[in-house]
Amino acid sequence: MSVSPGPDSLAFLATQSTTAMACKLLFDRDLYTACHVQVPDIDHRLSALYVDSQFYSFLKVVPEARKVIDVVMRLNKRDNSAAVTQTRRGYTIWAHEPNARHAPPTHKPGYGMRPVFGPKDCLILADPTAYQTCRLQVPDVSKPLMALTYNNRYYSFFKQDANANRLLDIAAKLARRGDETLLVVEPNQFILALLEPRGQLA
Repeated sequence: MSVSPGPDSLAFLATQSTTAMACKLLFDRDLYTACHVQVPDIDHRLSALYVDSQFYSFLKVVPEARKVIDVVMRLNKRDNSAAVTQTRRGYTIWAHEPNARHAPPTHKPGYGMRPVFGPKDCLILADPTAYQTCRLQVPDVSKPLMALTYNNRYYSFFKQDANANRLLDIAAKLARRGDETLLVVEPNQFILALLEPRGQLA
């Protein structure tokens, strides 16, 4: 899939926040609990997910990963967290609802929810001024690694690709195994990097 942006995409990237968006990539059904919530100013219940003691309400379904990233980054203007699930129709985006409360079925008022501890976050960053490249020394690797520094933390390069679908899938697998990842959005490609908590500048 080509991700070469048009003028609108370039303008969008240029106006992004310098803060990365934390995204839960919940591509396996056992990583979250489906539920309904009630939020302020809305009378009806909303379809939602529950993970890591947080609620995320249904926002929209999009067919491609590139569109997922665009929508999630736009959410960054109102919050710093979102969730994404994967279905046969593509990807479903869920917006963080910090003020939501669980709304069980009316015929089951005492209906509880199974607590779920989700995967590590994937941080998505589109502002090129928010990070710098560097060389990093990590334990058990003799040669320095190419890396990114963001928010006083170091992330080693893992994969560079123009295919957003492929990189989201990889990031979801890494998050499930316990790795925090940083996905950098560039005009013609994406960079996926892994947090190196014991890394030091080379």
